[in-house]
Amino acid sequence: MRHSDNRFLMIFALVTFACLNPIASQSSLYAEESSAWTRFRGPNGSGVAVDSKVPVPWQASDIQWQLNLPGEGNGSAVVWDNRFFILSADPKSAERYVIAGDMKSGKIAWTKSFPSKTYHLHKLSSYASSTPCVDEKCVYCVWAEPEEITVKAFTHDGDEVWTKKLGRFTSQHGFGTSPIRVDDMLVFTNSQDTKELPPGVEPGEDHLVALDAATGELRWDTKRNPLLACYAVPCVAKDANGKSILYNANTGEGFLAIDAATGKTLWSRSAFTKRVCGSTILAGDLLLASEGSGGGGNILIATEAKANGKEVFRITKAAPYVPTPVVVGDLAFLWADNGIVTCISLSEQGKVLWTERIGGNVSSSPVVVRDRLIGISQDGVVTILAASPIFEKLGEIKLEQTCRSTPAVTENAMLIRTSSQLICVGNP
Repeated sequence: MRHSDNRFLMIFALVTFACLNPIASQSSLYAEESSAWTRFRGPNGSGVAVDSKVPVPWQASDIQWQLNLPGEGNGSAVVWDNRFFILSADPKSAERYVIAGDMKSGKIAWTKSFPSKTYHLHKLSSYASSTPCVDEKCVYCVWAEPEEITVKAFTHDGDEVWTKKLGRFTSQHGFGTSPIRVDDMLVFTNSQDTKELPPGVEPGEDHLVALDAATGELRWDTKRNPLLACYAVPCVAKDANGKSILYNANTGEGFLAIDAATGKTLWSRSAFTKRVCGSTILAGDLLLASEGSGGGGNILIATEAKANGKEVFRITKAAPYVPTPVVVGDLAFLWADNGIVTCISLSEQGKVLWTERIGGNVSSSPVVVRDRLIGISQDGVVTILAASPIFEKLGEIKLEQTCRSTPAVTENAMLIRTSSQLICVGNP
């Protein structure tokens, strides 16, 4: 089959799935301006930028700038108009840096630094593994140390608007969840370990928290029971009455639907026994989330996005643990931690259309730019595939640096964060 035929099949699948599944259009309710990428994995956490003009694959001449960041980190950048924002941290002292810069030039506009305390991290983690979120007024950042969790809001020009402290933090691996803006609130999962802790370490308390975005005041705080620290970032949909619903997943409670206005759990459905790291994806009338461990046994589960709905299918071979899947229409692309990529059909209950070993160890989540699927291995190899029901490799680019972050994509630019650099591809 010709390359153009592959594109036709993908577009046909997208249109067909959207027509058969009215909820599929709900992500458009949280669509972003073309010059914005406001949270981890962009619009509603989808990781999709179908209108971007960024050259993929790209040449060396397409790299607009490269910025050496103070410190290191695994968190991604966010973008609003001509300004990017990112967190970084000193790997020795844990001092945190909030950094803002100019999209066109790559020059740093301002940096705020905050002394912190070191604590035990997983070897693949960092003190800056959280991605900020941004709106038209502020950028919001969250980080943690054992004694306290810190949430801060800054104007785009770097003026601190408010700070909120939210108590102690306990985890084997470190802090890594990311905040999102929902209606007039800042929401994030304060997930902590309650078991498998070193002797003498008191179990943490797990909460889903909403703060007033303008003031930082607590709007609601719902205690959760995940058993293990889970790093999934929620996605959002509107119900028939226009009410915002948060969808998320964790170990102890499985899939969750939460009233964003009150924090009340609308329903939950048991599903997982291992840690949930990748974020929850809303795909039509399905919810997708995965569980796993460093020792394997990873499973992706798809369930109906409604109360008392049933499990639709599960993927037990080459499922991702840390990377979040990406969905385009009827197609879901699973980029596993061991470098195996799988394309499945959602309308055919997870039927595997293709599986290929790309290679490398992977912590970054894949994104789709137009009809191109992009994944990055930890050793900095960028692989570009066709986001198609038929496998096709379109290119490979070596960054020559460690990368565990997910790209941020706008209409004209893509930001890739390596451990100590920020690279801009395209022409912002």
